[in-house]
Amino acid sequence: MDKKNKPLGRPRSSQGEPPLTQKILKTAIPLFLSKGYESVSMDDIAKECQVTKASLYYYYPSKSDLLTASMIQLMDNVKRVTLMRLSQPTSLRDRLLDITEAHLKAIDFDLHSFMRKMEATLSDEQMKAMRKSEQGILDALEGEFRKSADSGEIGPINARVIARAYTSLLMMGHARDGDGNKMFPHESEAAKQIIDILWHGLFPQ
Repeated sequence: MDKKNKPLGRPRSSQGEPPLTQKILKTAIPLFLSKGYESVSMDDIAKECQVTKASLYYYYPSKSDLLTASMIQLMDNVKRVTLMRLSQPTSLRDRLLDITEAHLKAIDFDLHSFMRKMEATLSDEQMKAMRKSEQGILDALEGEFRKSADSGEIGPINARVIARAYTSLLMMGHARDGDGNKMFPHESEAAKQIIDILWHGLFPQ
């Protein structure tokens, strides 16, 4: 068959390399987060991960589709790591400290604010898919808070509300002052402050 008439098909990945979709997402996520959605083009992403634009559009017909897939991938990774660390045989407080510090080291941006900004850009279906993935993280935390309340490790609480409160406090770890300086010098200090607030509220001990 003449190459010119060869039907278009799925772009190939070289043997031994990760799937091309993973390579694209691994490239797109940091670009979107560091430069912002509007400032990143499909051209930029194709060049950065060294694939053709045709290959990029084969998997992701639009930039909004790529952003949606990127954020879902990111949140699925966060859920996987959260579940792994929640399963450790230590106290809930120690596990939360571990999760918080790891999260702040891995993700240096405010996820909630980023998603709110995207509401005007993404379709209702795309936002629903992203929120569903985010809910997986909240469900994992809620389940662990409920188990700890049932065992008496923590007091009687509304596990769903506490899971939301905790993820909101996580965003404080990325806070900066008017000069752009981080509120906390180290992730470990931010994690300690966040868990102290969650644990003691307005009555520190």
